[in-house]
Amino acid sequence: MGIEIKGKEILINRELSELDKFVFDVIDLLERHARYVIVSGYVTILFGRSRGTEDVDFVIEPLPKEEFISLCSEAGRSGFEFLNPEDCEGLYEMLTERLGIRMARKGEIIPNAEIKFPKDEFHAEALEKRIPVRFNDRVIYISPVELQIAYKLYLGTDKDVEDAFFLYELFKEEIDRRILNEYAKRLGTKVPF
Repeated sequence: MGIEIKGKEILINRELSELDKFVFDVIDLLERHARYVIVSGYVTILFGRSRGTEDVDFVIEPLPKEEFISLCSEAGRSGFEFLNPEDCEGLYEMLTERLGIRMARKGEIIPNAEIKFPKDEFHAEALEKRIPVRFNDRVIYISPVELQIAYKLYLGTDKDVEDAFFLYELFKEEIDRRILNEYAKRLGTKVPF
């Protein structure tokens, strides 16, 4: 796999996995309705960390109800179904209550996309300051690396800390240490490396 960093642009060139294909399909749907950012575990998988995941976390900008209903209806026509038992209006209500909803290909459970409106200031910043990753001929938007590392350290599970260390090692020459430390401080955690 080839990863190249040119200034603020990250380039990845590799064969798509089945998970990557699923992510691109979800992005194709979401981009017609909302700005999004991918956060959490898939970010490390994108950059080559070998680890499993059942879901890909998407934070989308808050939408008016009618726009979400349109997205929800289009999801069904695009081969997706929501794993939550609610109809489109119920799903929208869940989002406004800062709960995640899950969407997968029809007849499947894994992988699934957990979609949520920003639940806190960090989700809002991830969406506002999202960074583009050019993956082959496509663009994927991810959380800023400094925020991703600090948030993973804040979560604190073994897998999350390993994800944080993986990203730190991969991007240590480009990371703004001041920004990383500020995110860590705001989250009440420390950067141990």
